[in-house]
Amino acid sequence: MNEYAAVKKIIDEWDPIGLLKTGCPDDEYAPEIFDIVKVLPSVESVDELARVIRQVFKDWFAEYLAYEDCYSIAIEIWKHR
Repeated sequence: MNEYAAVKKIIDEWDPIGLLKTGCPDDEYAPEIFDIVKVLPSVESVDELARVIRQVFKDWFAEYLAYEDCYSIAIEIWKHR
């Protein structure tokens, strides 16, 4: 599975903003996923990836997600990189 598909599956299951469960298109998080995938080669730790995920969703949705939630997702993404 390529990185985009792996990250998409994880982010979509998480549905951090709750948009997919309200019927939004399944590519709703595509820009955010691209931003996360783009930095994966340069990220050096799960902690750094968690901060990136948090910042990406803050930038796109002005949502401050709990760091702990982002860290859990970062662990899952880290396993697939």
